[in-house]
Amino acid sequence: MRRLGLIIGIFIALAAAAPLAGARAKMGVPMERAVVKVITVASTPSYVQPWQSGMQSQQTGSGAVIEGGRILTNAHVVANQTYVQVQRQGDPTKYTAKVVATGHECDLAILEVEDEKFYKGVQPLDIGKMPKIRDKVAAYGFPIGGDKLSITEGVVSRVELGRYSHCWKNLLLVQIDAAINPGNSGGPVIKDGKIAGVAFQGMGGADNVGFMIPPPVILHFLKDVEDGQYDGFPTLGIGFQELENEYHRASLGMGKDQTGILLTEVAYQDSSWELLKAGDVILSVEGQDIANDGTVPFEGEERILFPYFLTFKYPGDKANLKILREGKEMNVQVPLKTGQAIISVCEYDVMPTYYVFGGMVFSPLSLNYLQSFGGGMWWNASPVDLKYHLIMDSASPEREQVVIMQYVLADEVNVGYHAMEDMIVETVNGESVTDLKDMIQKIESSTAQYVEIGAEGGNKIVLDAQAAREALPRILTRYRIPADRSDDLK
Repeated sequence: MRRLGLIIGIFIALAAAAPLAGARAKMGVPMERAVVKVITVASTPSYVQPWQSGMQSQQTGSGAVIEGGRILTNAHVVANQTYVQVQRQGDPTKYTAKVVATGHECDLAILEVEDEKFYKGVQPLDIGKMPKIRDKVAAYGFPIGGDKLSITEGVVSRVELGRYSHCWKNLLLVQIDAAINPGNSGGPVIKDGKIAGVAFQGMGGADNVGFMIPPPVILHFLKDVEDGQYDGFPTLGIGFQELENEYHRASLGMGKDQTGILLTEVAYQDSSWELLKAGDVILSVEGQDIANDGTVPFEGEERILFPYFLTFKYPGDKANLKILREGKEMNVQVPLKTGQAIISVCEYDVMPTYYVFGGMVFSPLSLNYLQSFGGGMWWNASPVDLKYHLIMDSASPEREQVVIMQYVLADEVNVGYHAMEDMIVETVNGESVTDLKDMIQKIESSTAQYVEIGAEGGNKIVLDAQAAREALPRILTRYRIPADRSDDLK
């Protein structure tokens, strides 16, 4: 069974992809002049103490000058940035750059440099066509191990939908057999003198397995941000199961010449909500028949998972589907929008959301919080029940966000609860909690003497409402917390 919003590819390591060498730009200008090193000073927020920023750090990546005086790079290269510089090959000067557009889910960003001297002698690179299997490509960048431009060569070995590790989004990607090292991220991969992709991640534990973001995704991003705002890629918001068993197909009333996939779930308030339902069979999308394994034709004799068509759609567009419902064929138009996961897996360039009441620190569960356990080993170190919600949970009218009580700031008002941590909040005074804002509203509007917080598994926290309110200034002062809630909740 497949769930489009499901977390897969957990062990794909976030790394940078290796740039390769080869062609020369038009008009005799060396292509290397358009490739830049990106130096980022970043401050990652603390999800354990969400009112604080983390330690400042520096990281490097690569990028390429494209039309319009812009520099194309990876979003993860400049994520949580406080200061960015760029440097051209052979030029000792580091130029200050600003981030003008970011698409974290597709891991792309655009930088600009105000100093016109930076662009002197540079011929911008054009975005080329989608590469094919066995095409030779050349990747350019500045990986670890040296300061000079690195150029390596390889071939395209695979094209498919895959997980972008920066935000766990399933999008079109291209696998190449070039060596991949940290620092290559954002560097251009060149074919016939044009950008055939942007190097962005590798696979841990595998040799010569690198990935690049292909032209359709790059062009989608560039068109998306023309208005100064990133809207993202839409989703259908469904879970599905393959129908490769002939008896299963027959039980659904499918004819011998019909193929498709079975809907198992429709995400709450997502694109297909109230239009499709579990038990429907999707037979075709945009006029393309869907095979029983969920694939459609791609690039001649190749096949690819059917959500590939979303690569060319924008929020507000419509998806044309043919479905089978209770034995009858129907045509359905689905207005597309971006999905909203019950647990955020893509938070960058913002401070975490939090709320303090009675010394209890509450926040929405997010991938960022889980990654605060054990660093690179977070999957092994983070609580099992929280990971379960990350992988399996989906939004519903009763719960649109998973709220957790992270831990307790010890005080006399919360004696007996000091050891409690990582509890999933389900109710306040017996009423279900849909999200953090709903929880706050229920706490602060209550006129009862006690506030009872019910957690998953049956645990309860009971606080005297007035005593908890009176304790708040004391707790904030003791733990040097600037406010009882994050700015986005004020």
